[in-house]
Amino acid sequence: MSILSLSRKYRVALRSFVVGLLLTTCLQAWLNFQHQGHAQTQLDHLARDYAERVEFKLDAEINILRGIQNAFIANPNLNKKTFSTILKQQNIQGRFPDFVSVHFIREVKTADLESYIAQRKLDDPGFSVSLNSPRPVYQIVDYVFPENAPLYEPAGADISSQTSNLIAIEYARDQGRGVASPAYPLNGYKNTPLGFVIHFPIYIPNKPITNQKERRAAFVGSVGAIFTIEKTVTWLAKDVEKNIRLQLQDTGATSGLNEQKKSQIIYPYKNKTQLAPNNELTANALIQFPGRQWRLSLYAPVSAFPQPSLLNYMLWVLGISLSAFIAMLLQRQRNSRESALDLAEQITQDLRKNEQHYQQMAQLTEESHDLIISRDLQGKIIYANRAARLYFADSTPILLGKNKPLLLSAELAINETPILQECQHSNAEGELHFFELTLFPLYNQEEKYVGSAMFAHDITQHKELFIELQKSRERFASLVEMSADWYWEQDKDCRFTQVSPGFFKRHAINRKSVIGHQRWDLSDGRLSSEEWRVHKAQLDAHKSFHDFIYTMQAGSGSLIVRTSGQPYFNEQGEFLGYRGIGHDITASRNNEQAVQLEQQRIASILNTMADGVITLALNGDIEFMNPAAIHLLNCRTATTIGKHIDHIYRVISAEEHTPLASLLSIALSAVETTPEPREVLLLNARSHSMLIYESLIHLKNSKGTLTGLALIFHAIHHK
Repeated sequence: MSILSLSRKYRVALRSFVVGLLLTTCLQAWLNFQHQGHAQTQLDHLARDYAERVEFKLDAEINILRGIQNAFIANPNLNKKTFSTILKQQNIQGRFPDFVSVHFIREVKTADLESYIAQRKLDDPGFSVSLNSPRPVYQIVDYVFPENAPLYEPAGADISSQTSNLIAIEYARDQGRGVASPAYPLNGYKNTPLGFVIHFPIYIPNKPITNQKERRAAFVGSVGAIFTIEKTVTWLAKDVEKNIRLQLQDTGATSGLNEQKKSQIIYPYKNKTQLAPNNELTANALIQFPGRQWRLSLYAPVSAFPQPSLLNYMLWVLGISLSAFIAMLLQRQRNSRESALDLAEQITQDLRKNEQHYQQMAQLTEESHDLIISRDLQGKIIYANRAARLYFADSTPILLGKNKPLLLSAELAINETPILQECQHSNAEGELHFFELTLFPLYNQEEKYVGSAMFAHDITQHKELFIELQKSRERFASLVEMSADWYWEQDKDCRFTQVSPGFFKRHAINRKSVIGHQRWDLSDGRLSSEEWRVHKAQLDAHKSFHDFIYTMQAGSGSLIVRTSGQPYFNEQGEFLGYRGIGHDITASRNNEQAVQLEQQRIASILNTMADGVITLALNGDIEFMNPAAIHLLNCRTATTIGKHIDHIYRVISAEEHTPLASLLSIALSAVETTPEPREVLLLNARSHSMLIYESLIHLKNSKGTLTGLALIFHAIHHK
């Protein structure tokens, strides 16, 4: 029998077997895809771990520099010997193999250069300064450790021409913190590797360094350490698997230093960057240290993370076995192979679709945070998702089979259309929850009613937030009403965007006529151009203003208002406008003017009186004297106002010429009664005596409280 005839005879079996192999192949591909995701996760964890190890190592090295910084802060005149001794005690050459050298770079002004060189030669006779070109300030390498460091920056070298180092030093000086330079070739070192410098500023102790100007004035120099990038990560590269590639990239992102610098590959150096193949995995992690940001990248094939071979073996054994078994079963139905194939294909497709749909719906329903419960025609619960089982676990441990309502009696109603309703419910612990319920009927394929379902969405948090918002609005409105007549807001162009309604309703002012306008657009406010100019200057400077008084129109009349405001900004510090409050002070201003007019009227009356009148405070100080009193006492107003009455007003008895107690002391000893008038001799400022008739009255306010006294007297002329 030929192969062709066999294939025709066992066509069903062959097709079924091939389909089984294809399904097995698809499953194998799916497992490979899952394994690839697992491998990617492992590579991501590995990249983060390596990045943290590099950061930890850099932190340990930076702590050495902080120690040197503290030594210089304690002693700004730290000499070369002490500098080397401290570093030898730290054993940094043994602890940090990626270390090249540590140096102290001193900032020397041109005027101080000669004295600086002379001072250094006292410590090191062979010290000399190598200057590239004249400039106002030099950055000179003062101390180097170790002294035989294989670089082109020996002690006395001016590094002002090294742009990367100079920018890093100046930024560290101005910001008052450590900063790393961009990577650059280390000329003079073997094979010229890439390296970088970390600088920490040194300031004169006990000098203020709160701003940039003060830091520059107190700046002495910077202590820095040179590291090679290759040695920084070589120890890490040795730990990486052979089939995993390591790459280090300077992202160019800094804290204000060289912000326009493009990113560059700094490890491996002087090698072409290898592009990752399509099937190669990539993982990245950031390394943060002072002033710089590096990106560590790992590249690895999926094979770097082996998959258990036993699983693949069992998969293929099971796939081939099931494929052969199904092929044999279908082959036995050879007499009705066409119908069997059509039926099997249809059933398979339907089952797959139904199963997939059911699994998706079941998963969505089970994982939903809403409470989902379905009931049959008798109202018995036939399904409850996990959220419902957890919520009712304390009050109703077993939900299936229960025919009692859980939240509302409407759950047992037979409704033809969905019902949306809100309710509240207290759980077993007494906590009040708010729910939004959706009740709708369930039908089978014949459109026959078979039960009902309920979706309960917990809106407790929304309700609580809404209630709290309402309370906050009420509190805010109450506070505004108590603290001011109205509240207002303006945009960045000082145009009104919002005003509270109460004040405007009371005075029949249309709020819409205010919204969108600036304060000076509404009226001149009865202010001068200079007063408006000062106010606008405050607004342009984004400063707060208080008690700004102007006049605004209210219908056919006007109001005198006092307003205060302060600027507000967004999270980025951008000016957004002003907020403030306003007060109606029309009545108080009118009262002040009325009081002033009344005082002027009383003063004009007193000034026309022939009797002398002196008003006194309760302590006896003179507050007012009319012209008649000034004439009788022969004194001047400027020298008497504010002084005690006894300095200018003394009386004696008309008969015995003996001193008498003043009416002031008599009135204060008996405030309820007014002293009796009397005839006495008055001794004026020149000690001339004059027979007068004097009396005293109490001065009280509207509440009846004694506020002062008035002394009235006139001369008596005997015929």
